[in-house]
Amino acid sequence: MKTPKIVGTIATTLVVSICLTAAPQQQAPGGPERGDDGQPPPAAPGGGAAQVKTATGELLKVDLAKREITIMGVDHKEMMFTYTDATQMTGIEGGPQGLGGKTGATLRVTYTEIGGTNQASRIEVQAAKK
Repeated sequence: MKTPKIVGTIATTLVVSICLTAAPQQQAPGGPERGDDGQPPPAAPGGGAAQVKTATGELLKVDLAKREITIMGVDHKEMMFTYTDATQMTGIEGGPQGLGGKTGATLRVTYTEIGGTNQASRIEVQAAKK
């Protein structure tokens, strides 16, 4: 009888199809990529993970009330960044208030663009060149 053989072939094909379809949905070992702070990057509008970027430039101004800094990049374009309590700051004493005395210093800012805003995750004051 050919019917059991056909049913077996169809069942095998169905199982293989299901396995191949489900495989891409599984997460890679180790979980999603994580940033310097051990947290996954925030979701970008549209559902994908936001890309972590860096910018280097001269600190132009600090707005403590708005929690914003502005730098002049090496391409002579101004870039504005917001920061939060979770933003890591190095080379700065006194946290964000210490940035006020650093106008003109070279900063390296690690950030993600979220909803058109550059959200700083790390702000580093670079050592002065000798």
